Amino acid sequence: MRQKSKYGMPPPTTRADFERNVFLLVDELEQHADDEDFLANRVWALGDSLEHARYLPNRRIEIANIDERMRNLSNMKGWMKYLPPVEFEKKGEDK
Repeated sequence: MRQKSKYGMPPPTTRADFERNVFLLVDELEQHADDEDFLANRVWALGDSLEHARYLPNRRIEIANIDERMRNLSNMKGWMKYLPPVEFEKKGEDK
């Protein structure tokens, strides 16, 4: 697991890391395009951030148009790889 700073998970250090995180979010939205409940949740979380997001002609993200909501959600997607795997317990299972 990546070492956390005293302020939580560190921000991306390069533009490429940040773009990767944004593309993780975009990829998640494209994968769940048929799931209306999932999309409704993301639209609620992102608000009008999706309307302002733009690509440059070379398919890079135009960073000036990304607001705090989209930045936070996409960085969270990038940080998830550093978290330990989730383990679910079955009901009635003894420890």
